[in-house]
Amino acid sequence: MTSTQKFLDIIDHTYRAVLDSRQWPAVLNELADALGAHQVGMPSFDWQANVFSTIAPRLASEALTDYSDFWAFRDEAAALAAFRQAGEVYLLDDLVPRAAFAASQVFNEYWRPNGYGLEAMGATLVREAHFSAFICVFNAPGAEAITSEQKRFFAALVPHFTRAVRLSRRFFNLEIDTAAFPKSLEEMDHGILLTDAFARVVRANPAAKAALDERDGIFLREGRLSVNGTSDALQKLVFSCAHRYPGIDSPGGDLTVPRPHKSTPLHITVAPLRAAESLRAVPWTATTPPVAIITVADPERARLRRESNLRQCFQLTPAEAAFAGEIMKGDGRKAAARRCKITDGTAKCHLAKIFEKTGTRRQAELVQLLLASSTRADSS
Repeated sequence: MTSTQKFLDIIDHTYRAVLDSRQWPAVLNELADALGAHQVGMPSFDWQANVFSTIAPRLASEALTDYSDFWAFRDEAAALAAFRQAGEVYLLDDLVPRAAFAASQVFNEYWRPNGYGLEAMGATLVREAHFSAFICVFNAPGAEAITSEQKRFFAALVPHFTRAVRLSRRFFNLEIDTAAFPKSLEEMDHGILLTDAFARVVRANPAAKAALDERDGIFLREGRLSVNGTSDALQKLVFSCAHRYPGIDSPGGDLTVPRPHKSTPLHITVAPLRAAESLRAVPWTATTPPVAIITVADPERARLRRESNLRQCFQLTPAEAAFAGEIMKGDGRKAAARRCKITDGTAKCHLAKIFEKTGTRRQAELVQLLLASSTRADSS
């Protein structure tokens, strides 16, 4: 097969892999064979959350686990490559002086024992604030230097890999929206988030985004969801939706999260997202498929929304709407007055006005009407 035919076949298979991510290992093996290279991989790094993933079909699983667990964020070459522009082709020598890297711990304890030599080249496929993805080619240790023909062949393919990665990211996002995040979730008043196994946010509806922006109980820490109180409590529940976690018998669970600036806590529910089973992980999407759906219920936000609905429906004053919201709980005028921190006399005045504006005469009738109006507002 001619070099030109190999080149065209790789391009063809690369774009097929956009639609079927299971084909990427075969594409990388085909590239390695065409270049006469020892190893080809497509690693990605989330520098904020310290999450590494890769497609490296010729790397032993033990070596991959070793790199992911220990070396990934200690690898000077990877860190320096993250500063290169997307689409740029470079040699290892362009990143770090050869003698210095040859003497480094990562080279001698990981690269060389696992078949990675100093004769290497790569290209940055994705460069974002906290995320990078690359394609890397390695000749065997002791082999001749990267040849001009290898570099020319590789450089001609890089624009296609870059374009294919960009398309893969778009399709991955569309697949998530179709399979796991319908429009109805966007419109809910409760905060709804989809996260991957590392508690990185894959999708969030407007209510959830507002909660994260306010950092009032739930927030992002180093790219992962966290809550007030025990720093990793939420992350453990999320992780349990993908794997069994020590001390957690079943996936997901509930959290009550205190908030220093509000009297009511957040109520958070974590549940496994079975729709994620149809989604395949692709390293350069910056997240893996969602495994958990998180609901964030804010009683304070719900109270304000309820009072706003009552004001609109019955032309109540803010004080009357607040009292009506407590009356809806059905435990009587005095209990509602205590929660509103008003006197019983003020409560009687509010109740009389509310009876007049709603056309009701008894508390039971009023509660029934208020509940019905609230249900209609929630469904509209």
